[in-house]
Amino acid sequence: MTDPAIREPMSFRSEFKFHLRDIPVGITLRLYGGIHSSTVVVRQSHFISVPGLDEQEQAACEEQTEDGEALQSVVSGLVCVYNAAIAKGLKPEASWLQSNPEFD
Repeated sequence: MTDPAIREPMSFRSEFKFHLRDIPVGITLRLYGGIHSSTVVVRQSHFISVPGLDEQEQAACEEQTEDGEALQSVVSGLVCVYNAAIAKGLKPEASWLQSNPEFD
């Protein structure tokens, strides 16, 4: 994994699966660790986008170095949008979740 032809090698760390309440679509999060760094990368199966909900500014994410921090950051983002939509009186729909075409 040290040959210059290899870019950004990562090792698989763990996988988490869950559903958002009242949405029957499963969400999968996979955590990978950089082989030559302490960076944690989270790949997610779905993103959330709710029609009728105003876009909110999202803070730039800092590089995560701990599995728990990285996982919490992604889950919090999904749950925050879900809860904001519920608070606005919107009914949960599976269409809120869009598949990530880059998810392996």
